[in-house]
Amino acid sequence: MSKRPIDVLVYGTICLDAIWRVAALPEIDGFAPILDERTTSGGEALNTGAALHRWGVRTVLAGNPVGTDERGVQLLHLIHRDAPGIDMRYVQISDHAATPFCACVATPDGKRTMFGTGFDTMNSPAPHHLPLEKVRWFTMDPNAWEAGVAAGLAAAEAGCSVVAMDFLDSPEICSAATINLSSSSRMPTGLTHQELLTRVGTLRDTYGKTTIITHGDEGCFVAAVGEPEAYHCPAIPAPTLVDCTGAGDVFRAGLLYGLCREWPLRECLRFAAGAAALNCTAPGGWAGVLSLQQTLEFLESTQGF
Repeated sequence: MSKRPIDVLVYGTICLDAIWRVAALPEIDGFAPILDERTTSGGEALNTGAALHRWGVRTVLAGNPVGTDERGVQLLHLIHRDAPGIDMRYVQISDHAATPFCACVATPDGKRTMFGTGFDTMNSPAPHHLPLEKVRWFTMDPNAWEAGVAAGLAAAEAGCSVVAMDFLDSPEICSAATINLSSSSRMPTGLTHQELLTRVGTLRDTYGKTTIITHGDEGCFVAAVGEPEAYHCPAIPAPTLVDCTGAGDVFRAGLLYGLCREWPLRECLRFAAGAAALNCTAPGGWAGVLSLQQTLEFLESTQGF
């Protein structure tokens, strides 16, 4: 077990989310009544970091500045209310920042359509401001692309194990990361399971790193270093499907939880799949994250890989 005092540093996006549930998306010039509306804290980094914090992982959050505007005040209130004690010392509170905001429209099939503002001007911390020498696992998302690449490379150089999420377009990161994790939504549409198996195996062989491609409710495709064949892990169905916002972020959190505990990869993936399924039972990027004990009890009640 590493003696580094920070289990996971999650680097990336922190924003305010508005979640609207509708029966169906309207046609152009149409109308759809909002069945349920709520405002939550969100963003890829916060969704992942808050889940890890809830499970007792020593987690530090580093991301884009949060403004002192109305959205920023509301976002900070929600974070302190729902994730009390999460370490945000590397998140700047700035009078000059506009807090990123995302409107997520969720339909009964669990899918969501998103509209956002402030994501093209994010200014995340430079690597030299981060305590990388104290970090076991480092993970980042691609919204602030250049900053994420620089931080990921610096983390690997500092001896961190890196889980890079959705950085398959960066050969530098794919070569430096410990695990390359990506959604199939960043690939051509319509790929078959066999094509996804082939692709994940090719990525593993190209960069020499374990590669995981998530594929929504069809599970994930994995090519691990040291295993000759790529394989498919099925998803675990959500007990009640409400909203898939943040499912990939919570899957990443579950994967990292298992990695911090030094579990075998398949056990990490099962925990990740269960946590992601539970997150789909509530509206919001991490609203369905349960306690560690509740998550483990849910996994005991399910069947699967």
